[in-house]
Amino acid sequence: MSQRVTIEQLADWLRDRDDIVVMGHVSPDGDATGSTLALWHALRAMGKRAVVCLPGGMPLLYAWLSGADQILDTETDTLPFEPKTALAVDVSEYDRLGEAGMKRFDSCLYQGVLDHHKTNEGFGQLFVLDGEAAAVGELAVDLITALGVGMDANMAECLFVAISTDCGNFNYSNTRPQTFIAAARCVEAGASADRITEKLYRTRTLGRTRLLGAVLAGLEVSPDGKVAWARLTDEMLRCCDADKEDSEGIINYLIEMIGVKVAVLAIERQEGTKLSLRSKTPFNVARDVAVPLGGGGHDCAAGVLLAMPLEEALQKTLAMAREAVDKTTAEMINA
Repeated sequence: MSQRVTIEQLADWLRDRDDIVVMGHVSPDGDATGSTLALWHALRAMGKRAVVCLPGGMPLLYAWLSGADQILDTETDTLPFEPKTALAVDVSEYDRLGEAGMKRFDSCLYQGVLDHHKTNEGFGQLFVLDGEAAAVGELAVDLITALGVGMDANMAECLFVAISTDCGNFNYSNTRPQTFIAAARCVEAGASADRITEKLYRTRTLGRTRLLGAVLAGLEVSPDGKVAWARLTDEMLRCCDADKEDSEGIINYLIEMIGVKVAVLAIERQEGTKLSLRSKTPFNVARDVAVPLGGGGHDCAAGVLLAMPLEEALQKTLAMAREAVDKTTAEMINA
């Protein structure tokens, strides 16, 4: 039975333990990458033996972060020691650790979770969950403080990336006062908002640019303009000379269109199809689409991996998205 605890209790728990593996979710994004790396820096500053494991290894988009070269691939790399303690960070549900990650997590004597997804029902022995936080990076700032570690510039830079990427550079509706406060603490500790923003939002490789064009060329919209969708295949990646991480952020171009309430991006994966979902308030893609399909996430940003071909997975998801849009629209009219 998993026990829900406070940040301070999690800090006490970590203080009493060593040989720690900090773990992120499959297809790690900026929040998972930045938060795990920042906590690794903090644990090492405490004299702990720690390592970060991400499924697929370090995403190239964030390879410039300090310590990025120390991140190991959960699926292929051998750890330098046998961990006794596992801390899952930004992992909304157990199987989001990936097959190799679940085995590693289970093999540890002690298991903790730090997360901000409302759909997370809790796993491991103890967990911290704040579903109102814009990013788990917000919670990581508080955890590092509770650990008594002075935040240095390396931790601050990682955490600013974590926070900024999960709230759309402070543009999404999940941005709250605490989000700005956490980001300000990072800047005070040495994070350069200008440098990070340049790297995250004002720099794009040729392959990433070509991929964006290829995906948007196949954009489709429902007759009423409320649902938009697109496909991203392995063939597109090859033709554009792009990496799978280059798909990050493309979904935003769909949901940003005038009139669109729900957007779906179907991404071909070896194990099936990843569906990236976005919506505009009050349309809730986590509750109405992702969770029923076995996924999770936030009200307006969620996802699911379906073990089926891309077209089949896309049509199944679109049917649920269409139903959700109609239902929510009707509720708004009758309110």
